[in-house]
Amino acid sequence: MRKPILTATFVLASLALAGVAETAAAQSGRFEITPMVGYRWGGTASSGGNTYIDEVSVKDNMSFGLTFEYQVHQNAAIEFLWSHQSTSLEASYLGNRPGGAVDIDTDLSIDTIQIGGLWQSGRNGDKVRGYFDLLIGASILSPDSPYDSLTRFSATIGGGAKFYFNDRIGARLGVRWMPVYINSSDSGYIYCDPYWGCYNYYNNNYLYQTDASAGLIIKF
Repeated sequence: MRKPILTATFVLASLALAGVAETAAAQSGRFEITPMVGYRWGGTASSGGNTYIDEVSVKDNMSFGLTFEYQVHQNAAIEFLWSHQSTSLEASYLGNRPGGAVDIDTDLSIDTIQIGGLWQSGRNGDKVRGYFDLLIGASILSPDSPYDSLTRFSATIGGGAKFYFNDRIGARLGVRWMPVYINSSDSGYIYCDPYWGCYNYYNNNYLYQTDASAGLIIKF
């Protein structure tokens, strides 16, 4: 009696282990982490309504960060992005800077934290796969003292290609367009109609940046 029970127990345990192994195998390779380095072209934050500043620009400089992906389908993944740029702000004046005006040129750090979706071509196991991603989140703009930091809504639209050397290691090349909302200012223009009343239009200020990067894919 004991032998059939032991045999049945062994068979059930084997089936359970096989199920665990199959689940682990199915999950294996769904995660990708990609440290990356790149170069980011600055952008301009408008200063509508100011009497002596034409524009405030962000200088081009290096960037670095990482992405983390979880594959939910062979062609789709959830993607998390953290990106950092150390740069500076520079003001362009309308004529000479007025006497007594504060010089706003200063160092600036930009940290971007976003989450979204990534679509990629081909199938798992392909050596080369194109991709497109769309992310939303926040950018933290931190100028040097005495200026305060700003946390603003931002988005990313990107694309590029992944090159896999084997099942675990690859390279990623891509370009991102990264708009950041800065603020809204009164344009001084008012429109009125007899039905809906009057509207005060606003100038929306955005920082538009473009980032080209390369990264090392680690798949697990």
